[in-house]
Amino acid sequence: MGIGDRLMKIVVKVKDAVELARRFEASPVEAMREVVREIRESAARALEQVMEAEIELFLGQDAERGNKRNGFRTRVFAVKGLGAIRLRVPRDRKTRFQSVVIPAGRRYDEATEKDLALLNLSGLSTRMLSYVSTRVLGVRVSPQEVSNALSTIVPAAKEFLERPLEGRRFQYLYLDGTNFHVRRTTVEKEPTLVVIGVDEGGFKSLIAMVQGDKESRASWEMVFSRMKERGLDPSSIKLGIMDGLPGLEDAFEEAFPRAKAARCWVHKARNVFPLVPKRYQAEFKKDWDLVQYADGGKEAREIFASLKARWGKTCADAVENMEKDLEALLVHYEFPKEHWEALRTTNPIERVNKEFKRRAKPMEVVSPDGLKALLAFTALRLEYGWMTTPITSNKLTRLKYRERREAELAQAARMLLN
Repeated sequence: MGIGDRLMKIVVKVKDAVELARRFEASPVEAMREVVREIRESAARALEQVMEAEIELFLGQDAERGNKRNGFRTRVFAVKGLGAIRLRVPRDRKTRFQSVVIPAGRRYDEATEKDLALLNLSGLSTRMLSYVSTRVLGVRVSPQEVSNALSTIVPAAKEFLERPLEGRRFQYLYLDGTNFHVRRTTVEKEPTLVVIGVDEGGFKSLIAMVQGDKESRASWEMVFSRMKERGLDPSSIKLGIMDGLPGLEDAFEEAFPRAKAARCWVHKARNVFPLVPKRYQAEFKKDWDLVQYADGGKEAREIFASLKARWGKTCADAVENMEKDLEALLVHYEFPKEHWEALRTTNPIERVNKEFKRRAKPMEVVSPDGLKALLAFTALRLEYGWMTTPITSNKLTRLKYRERREAELAQAARMLLN
């Protein structure tokens, strides 16, 4: 019988099983501890057998003639699902043998390392994970080890962030940037440019999260170019919803000549209302909302004319600022009425950015690669919620579409998390 046939073989006699069942009735906790202990001991024996075979193969090499075994050293190693197990690792006299099964310098397996990274991304800080690691894993993990664990999923994160976009036609794009404290040689705030696409079925998807040096026209031109390289069809884009970043609208319209640019009402309000004297703001807001929530473009323009007539003298700067971007504020009226609510603002992407910030907060400062892992993990989580909720918010599930999206997301999850 070979070593592989003997690994993890646990024999339980009938009378032992009966006795164990009785002990579970009397003390479930103690009985479970005994079962777990037996499993750990069996796992330890299996790993030790493999290492025995490893050193025999090692010493059988021509280069190791004259080298001999030299006893054992004891190590504690954590294995996912088992916790910490105590092992006897064989040694050679010339101290050249290195086990592949239990590598030198590692105190837990790669599956545990990935779990540490995912727990960190899920919101547990490096300090908290270090604090509970001894209790949960049986070995203490330092905060730095938790940070280093992120590197295990960075390749998959990069692949997810650069996934192909062909085969799915997007009609609307939400554009915005958010800042993170990123550690390179120093720690500085750096922007990440985020794009949410809405496909022809009305379902959202995070299609770009690009780290840049600053939020500028040139940076956005780079983002648009990279999305096209990944297969985004520019002819399908009808509208882009954005804030008032100088140059962004021109860059968008050059990249997507068939599309129109819409200004976010929330961002515009931040520019207009500081120009309204405080004593007039409540009344001005009522007229502002009448324009924003009009029954159509024609009605909105007529209401704005009334607003201008009423406030043109007392709040001239505010009215002028609003009028300057009026057409971009009202462009959503040219699209299906059931989409108006979703197209008025960049709120969907603002909520995404808040989620990114919430996830990043326990990490305090992230490396560039750690940020990629964070963005990919958060994006994947959000995609699961979006795949059954179109922007019309009627909560109706389109079964055929859902099945396809579930298959796509399951594949992405396996790529990122496994």
